Amino acid sequence: MLKVRFKTPGPGYRPVKWPPPGPYWRSGYDFGGKVVVIAYAEYLYQIYEYWPDAQELDVLEVGTEIAFSDRFPRPDWWK
Repeated sequence: MLKVRFKTPGPGYRPVKWPPPGPYWRSGYDFGGKVVVIAYAEYLYQIYEYWPDAQELDVLEVGTEIAFSDRFPRPDWWK
């Protein structure tokens, strides 16, 4: 899996298709009001497929397992 950080125009940040390839979270906002999203995906193209307005992509981890934490908890919908 890839762990990717990207920005999307606010206020919405949910994917346009369901279910997404991996869990995702709103991490915060940038100074311009864009939503910062952290998402897992198998392939980078899936970020644009599920979030077509994604901007400023930054691949944080490659070949990683999905990891949950207090800040990024397991979503109820995730298997």
